[in-house]
Formats: sequence, structure tokens, C-alpha cells
Amino acid sequence: MKALRWLYPSLVGLLLGLLQTGLFFQLSSTLSSGIRTFLMITVCWLLGSVIGIRVARQTSFHLNRFVLLALVGYFGCVLLLQIAPYNTQLWFVYAILIILSGLYPGVFFVRLSDHYRARDLFFRENNGFILGLVTGTFAILLLGRAALWLLPVLLAVLVMACTNRRLIGEPASL
Repeated sequence: MKALRWLYPSLVGLLLGLLQTGLFFQLSSTLSSGIRTFLMITVCWLLGSVIGIRVARQTSFHLNRFVLLALVGYFGCVLLLQIAPYNTQLWFVYAILIILSGLYPGVFFVRLSDHYRARDLFFRENNGFILGLVTGTFAILLLGRAALWLLPVLLAVLVMACTNRRLIGEPASL
């Protein structure tokens, strides 16, 4: 169980890296490949994280609900890109969906900061995030777009299972 406790922030980082990579590749290939797309993803994700930090202690939602919200935002973008490719009039909708996905990392860091030293939490999550960026890039190159639909779901299920207090030894209040 101690190994899982060590691995948990890395799994979260891997999930977040996959989500950001998936958003970037899908929006770049089906909406616009300009710097504006990259900036929208980055700024909206960070804005979502800031909002997540602000609401983390004010809401009683379990951390797994925020994982589900991140997936809703991610797959909302995927679905909208399938329905209306290259429709740049939907930038605002994509921005809202990305902000929704960005809530989870903010809540995650606030809630887990009570259970991990800050440097350990950031180190493990950041390494997982970098691995997620690399994994997402290779997955789309080797397996195609379907990998960006399947991998986040599989990893989200694993992260949600690990969030269970019996697995990581944390209080149910996460």
C-alpha cells in the first residue's frame, strides 16, 4: 500500500498530461493549429485550476467527482469537434469545457496538500504529467486518435480507484 501511496500523485499527473495532450492534438487538428489554440488550452486549464483551488475547501464533492468533471470537459470538446469541425465560432464553448477539465488539478493539489509534503506532491505529479505528455504524443502517433479517447478513460478509472481511502490510506473527505 505504501508503493501505491507513492505512485498515486504520479498517476494523477499521467492522467492530466494525457488530457492536455489529447486536447492539444484534437483541437489543433480539428479546429485550428495556430498559437491561439495552444494559448487557449494553457490559459483555460490554468484558470480552471485556480478556480479549483478556490473551491476545493468550499465544496464537499468527493475528488472523484472532479475527475468525472474533467472527463466531461475533455469529451465535451471531443464530441463538439466531431459534430462541428473547424467551427471557430465555438471558441468560447471550448474554453468553458477546458476550464471544467482544469478544475480537477486545482482541487487535487489543495486536498492532497494535507497528506503529502508539497515538494513530494509536486515532484510526483509533475513527473507523471511529463510522462503523460510523452505517452499521449506517442499514443496518437502509433495508435491514432482512438488512443486519446481510450487512455484517459482507463487512467481515470484507475485514479478513481486509487482515490478510495482504503487504497491510499487517506480520509474519505478527499
